[in-house]
Amino acid sequence: MATVGDEESSLTTDEMLCSICLEQYKLPVSLPCSHSFCMTCLSTHIITSCVNCDPPLGFPCPLCRKFIPAPGKIKEHSVDQWAKLFPENKLLASITTDTNSIYCKSCQEDDQESKASSWCNDCSEVLCDDCVKCHKKVRLTRNHVVVAITECSASFHQSLSLDKCETHEGRKLELMCKEHLFPCCSACVTKEHDGCKTFCQLEDVDANIVGLHNVKNLQAKVEIMCSNLEQIITGEKNNMNCLDDASDKFTKELLEITTSIIATIKKLEEKHLDEIAKLIKESKSKLENSVQSLGQRLNYLQYWKGKLLKNVSNETVLKTNEVLSYPKMKHIYESMKNLDYSKLEISIQTEILDSVQKLTSLSCLAKTTSREHLNQFAFHLRRLDLKYADMIKISEFKIENCVLFDGEFLNHDKLLLTDRKNKRCVLCNTDGVVLQEISLPESPWGMCDHGENEVLVTLPDNKKVVVLDANSLETKQSVSVDCDCRGISTSGNTAVIDARDSVVMYDNFLDENICKTLTIITGSTDDVALGGDGNIIFSNYSENVFKTFDKSEKMLFKYSHKELNNPYGLTLDGHGNIFVNGYDSNNIHIVSNDGKTVRILKGVQSPQCIKFLHGTNRFLVGEAGGRVKVFELRNS
Repeated sequence: MATVGDEESSLTTDEMLCSICLEQYKLPVSLPCSHSFCMTCLSTHIITSCVNCDPPLGFPCPLCRKFIPAPGKIKEHSVDQWAKLFPENKLLASITTDTNSIYCKSCQEDDQESKASSWCNDCSEVLCDDCVKCHKKVRLTRNHVVVAITECSASFHQSLSLDKCETHEGRKLELMCKEHLFPCCSACVTKEHDGCKTFCQLEDVDANIVGLHNVKNLQAKVEIMCSNLEQIITGEKNNMNCLDDASDKFTKELLEITTSIIATIKKLEEKHLDEIAKLIKESKSKLENSVQSLGQRLNYLQYWKGKLLKNVSNETVLKTNEVLSYPKMKHIYESMKNLDYSKLEISIQTEILDSVQKLTSLSCLAKTTSREHLNQFAFHLRRLDLKYADMIKISEFKIENCVLFDGEFLNHDKLLLTDRKNKRCVLCNTDGVVLQEISLPESPWGMCDHGENEVLVTLPDNKKVVVLDANSLETKQSVSVDCDCRGISTSGNTAVIDARDSVVMYDNFLDENICKTLTIITGSTDDVALGGDGNIIFSNYSENVFKTFDKSEKMLFKYSHKELNNPYGLTLDGHGNIFVNGYDSNNIHIVSNDGKTVRILKGVQSPQCIKFLHGTNRFLVGEAGGRVKVFELRNS
């Protein structure tokens, strides 16, 4: 009876448990990424992952997050059926539930108990060492794939087989239908392709059907479709950023209006209370005057009343004073009686206006709605034909009292521009509405984005590069570069800076800031671009040329044209074509990445800078005098 060590014939606890429910596997199925899960656990994950997808085409693996395409053809199976279509992990399914020890199936049939060490993929059985040796000796099984259990574990994997028919239960594909250019099994020929007449064996398919040229064309079409999808995704991500901006704007507006309302109500409250206090004061003054007047009358009567009582006696013989006091008092009484008497009573009422009462019953402060526009995106499976594409002007505006040297798209409808005259950057929309001004310590020159969240701005006067947060536009840091920095361009962590008479390259820019001054003689240059392949492109306005060098500082080509005068500002589109401004020739030259003139664009006046919106054919052109134009190239 063969035995092996426990560590060689058993699985760890983690390998015995489904990573979703953390319990022992129930009907384990395996994904193309080699991870296995309970069928019901995987099905729940798939349904949850695909709930917002139309149509659902796949899902991320719950463990490694790799994309797993849906089994079968697009829309062939419903999402709740996908988990059942992945292959069973027969190794995990064969393990006894009450122990993680695995015993050889062949030995158990002979009433022996040997710990298994290997797995036969073809037989779908576990084997001990002795049975593996026998397996290798028998002619029928000697070519079977046998692997150690510890190498299989939960990573049971069945490779994708392209020679199996997905429609007819995995029958072998043997023929190619030339009419549909589709591989067929024997059932396909009699059913789906019963009307087709031209077939050939798969091994007889020639290069005219599936050749390098066709493969490259298909690859180019797929790449363009991927690029278009990335463009849509970028646009929708920009839309999310715009929604955040709109939320911030509405929050600010609401805060301002509520603050204003509260301040106004407080002011009116103070005014109303002041009016009440003033009215009460005036009323109390009137009452005090009335009390004083009536008190005076009372005192007057009481005074003469006292005199009368003093001079009057009970004697029958009247004295002179007694005789005189009576008529005096009577005269006073009659005079006082003839005066006007009234009781002053003042009350104060206040009535809250209806418009104020309505404030307490408001159900909302603003009406909020959303508008959705689902724009159908046509996938043109060909590149933009730059030679014949229409140049559509999207917008044109002018920033007053501004000297523009460079700019970037922050998103589809927001531009960030450098204003050298006023030591600032200007954030505006594509209609020219200034949204924000960012003050800088010195006059800016060049600008480029650095990743998705940063914008670099050169300050040649103090030899620094300012790093702005692309969302808040706050200064994150200021980097000294020790050169007369003007134009700037980045690709990954590499940056190149035009220093007027030289080009400086930085590896790991902003991190280690390792500087290398290239030995390239640039002449009089104000802008530089760095291609995705590492090629360096810079303009030389004193010679009316621009040059392209590779990483080893070897010049690839020098471009000049009789219609290119004073090249001032350049950039690359998404396919590596070079766009360079002719400042004095009032045009834009489109040059291929091998130095050939593709086209000369008109419609600009003294262009100074040019930049593309990533993933699109939309670009901005900054002209002399603060003018900005936004164009888009479209196939005719």
